[in-house]
Amino acid sequence: MENLNNIMENLNNCLNEVAKFQLQSLENRTFKIEEKKTEFDMVTEIDKKSEKMIMEFIKNNYPGHAILTEETGFHVGNKENKYEWVIDPIDGTTNFIHGFPFHCISVGLRYKGKTVLGVVNAPQLNIVFSTIKGKGAFRNSKKISVSEIDTLHKSIVVTGFPYERAIENPNLKCFNNVVNKVAGIRRTGAAALDLCFVASGNFDAYWEYNVKEWDICAGELILKEAGGTSQKFSQGHNVLFYFGNGNIDNTMLEILL
Repeated sequence: MENLNNIMENLNNCLNEVAKFQLQSLENRTFKIEEKKTEFDMVTEIDKKSEKMIMEFIKNNYPGHAILTEETGFHVGNKENKYEWVIDPIDGTTNFIHGFPFHCISVGLRYKGKTVLGVVNAPQLNIVFSTIKGKGAFRNSKKISVSEIDTLHKSIVVTGFPYERAIENPNLKCFNNVVNKVAGIRRTGAAALDLCFVASGNFDAYWEYNVKEWDICAGELILKEAGGTSQKFSQGHNVLFYFGNGNIDNTMLEILL
């Protein structure tokens, strides 16, 4: 296996440059916006340029590694190579477009199919979450852990909703069932950050249906390294993803399932 500490240092340097570029773009407010599959699912030229910057970093420093990105899909690496990068250049694009600070750059690295490294960089919040498998999770270099909250009525939980509005949304029922049993529900619009804020104890659980690999690859490892849990449940055409602090999981899942 390659030296993950060196990869982490190099990746952080790259993402800091991408973060600067995104902040400058927000100041200028001149970027183009396009619709993707639906009128609610948008992408900007900043998403695409950010993705290109990260891909060039990988190709220049780690040639042969496979790459999976939100905007351009899968890029095959060398057959003998066991590494795969999973990239979301802007998780929370709608927030980014509006200048709402809950958006981030999410990059995970897999080795033989298992995530071994993850970074979630939130430029406007000036927060970087990071982890190397087996070495704990960090927020701006300070070690983090999940909350000790063990009762629903004291907990703050977070969820998300899909862009495909025409599809029946099973999460509406879940939301209604949970809302009166917890101290609060939040919806930030950035799955990777939701995971990281569960990891750092700001939220106590996060659930959402049908999230994508690039949404959770880095954040899921950060959460697990902070002591959190991860589960998924197939429900017909939908998959429920649940992430928690380990203390309220059973009670939450009784409601969600």
